[in-house]
Amino acid sequence: MGKAPLRTMARLVGAPVRALVRRSPRLTAALWDTQYALGFWGYLDDTGGGEVPLSLIETWAPNPTILDLGCGTSANLPLAEGRHRHYHGVDISRRAIEAARSLDRPYASFEVADIRTYDTTRRFDAILLREVIYYLSVPEATRLLRRLPGLLTDRGRILVQIYDVQRSRQFVEVIRECALDVATRLPTDSDGGAAGAFFVLTPAAAPKP
Repeated sequence: MGKAPLRTMARLVGAPVRALVRRSPRLTAALWDTQYALGFWGYLDDTGGGEVPLSLIETWAPNPTILDLGCGTSANLPLAEGRHRHYHGVDISRRAIEAARSLDRPYASFEVADIRTYDTTRRFDAILLREVIYYLSVPEATRLLRRLPGLLTDRGRILVQIYDVQRSRQFVEVIRECALDVATRLPTDSDGGAAGAFFVLTPAAAPKP
């Protein structure tokens, strides 16, 4: 089966996941594990879009620390040694995290957790939300985005990737509710054929007295 049919099937299966995620995190984790076991998200591992977020991050934070929320297997991120100081991937699927750990990425760690409630004392130069935000309700996405600036370093930024261009337009409305500024908005058409948009977000500047 080609990438397009797999992508369509994954999104159809994702619909009940979005409905259930607000009811039972344990059941949600089990459903994501099942999807990974059935290979619904394997096409993501083969796409070339992972170069774009790393290149964007390097424009403001060479040798960065990176937090990847909803990381999946992380296989399509070219985490070559020397491009990052440390990478930490978080996903609700234990199966996805097991696959990520098996890749033996350099200077990388992984954790099974629900990104909606994830918290840490670490601070990061970049927080990635790649193809994740529309699996949350608008209130959940808003709460998450309001919380994430507290996990950033002084030079840190949040990078959001959205495949669905229509939803990327809707996402702008969410940003306005979260005291975030859009530092960069980049339409993309990656080598893997995944058109979409990247938003680089920064905490809104405090108003001058």
